[in-house]
Amino acid sequence: MQDRLKILMGMDAYFPNVDGVVNCMHNYLVNLTGKNDVLAIVPKAGKETGDFPYPIRRFNSIKIPFYGSYSGIPQLDKKFKRDIYRQNFDIVHVHSPFNMMKFALSYAKEKNIPAVATFHSNMRPIFQKIFKNDAMAEKVVQNMGKMYNRFDEVFVCSEKVAEQARSFGYTGKFTYLPFGTNMARPADLGPLKREFEERYDVGEDELIFLFVGRIVKLKRIDFILDALKICRQRGLKFRFFLAGDGMDFSYHTEYAKKAGLADICKFCGFVPDVQMPSLYARADLFLFPSLYDNFGLVKVDAAAHETPGVFIRDSNAAYDIADGENGFLADNTPEAFAGRILEAVADRGRLKAIGKTASRTLYTTWAQATALLENEYRRIIEERRNADQIKSAT
Repeated sequence: MQDRLKILMGMDAYFPNVDGVVNCMHNYLVNLTGKNDVLAIVPKAGKETGDFPYPIRRFNSIKIPFYGSYSGIPQLDKKFKRDIYRQNFDIVHVHSPFNMMKFALSYAKEKNIPAVATFHSNMRPIFQKIFKNDAMAEKVVQNMGKMYNRFDEVFVCSEKVAEQARSFGYTGKFTYLPFGTNMARPADLGPLKREFEERYDVGEDELIFLFVGRIVKLKRIDFILDALKICRQRGLKFRFFLAGDGMDFSYHTEYAKKAGLADICKFCGFVPDVQMPSLYARADLFLFPSLYDNFGLVKVDAAAHETPGVFIRDSNAAYDIADGENGFLADNTPEAFAGRILEAVADRGRLKAIGKTASRTLYTTWAQATALLENEYRRIIEERRNADQIKSAT
């Protein structure tokens, strides 16, 4: 088997827009580079964010309707396609559907190489919002499923996500791969906690809740605020920190005011990576009610710092959460979510023990995750070559 692979990887959105899918592709590329030859093909999206440790080729793109500043509809001109087709790769891997998926399949067919895709997100809510017609949205979803069926394999992070891909009409083979984190597990959380307390003027014994992610409606931050309003009405004293930015930032700050929570909510906006460990380390509980995310990379970041989370029961992000062991599961109502928060913080000693279990059971590095991905690449490439040899011999 060859030592170095030539890998073409692409998606329909990229830096400076940041989300879990962008971070996933970026971290794969960082860890594949060096041992392999890679090329990222991604859209132009506003101001460039500096150098990348891997080759990158930008294509023209237009903004996604109703999706803020995201440029995610590729406009692949003839010159771009011609330049990519002049290069030879062993495998092509895409992280988003639509035009990039079509291009990947076309390139793979022309070059007779495998094409794989990662199924990242539940797109139904986005299509329903865009079309305001469930039947039309479902038609688009099923067309996506047909596209996925043309790939050699589809990667998913859990059986729960595989079920969702099946609901899109995908009938092919799955490979289960975990996602990771770049955050180390600190031997001593104390200095990070003190750093946070000094920066935000927080007392040593104050109860801290944390949300990390884009400040958009899909993340259901208003749901968290509704739950926290109930917690406050029941006498719980706490502060809630939100790290992230997004197109619905002002909507949520206003929502916090109307809920009577503005005095205990800190909308931090964008937080530099170097400061994030202190937020995770000092938080007592991580709140993540999203039904959109198939994994939730921030869950692993929190676990690295022994911070357990509250998730929605049966959501994709909760697939590896054992209720009361490495996190907490709540039914999908603000009342139930509030109830689990109140239960979680009632015994701080138990909460810390659950955080340690989360760190032990949920933590995976991106280096480990990428090593598994590379092994799958090599297996799929070898299987394709063997099949081609058998076909040519008959």
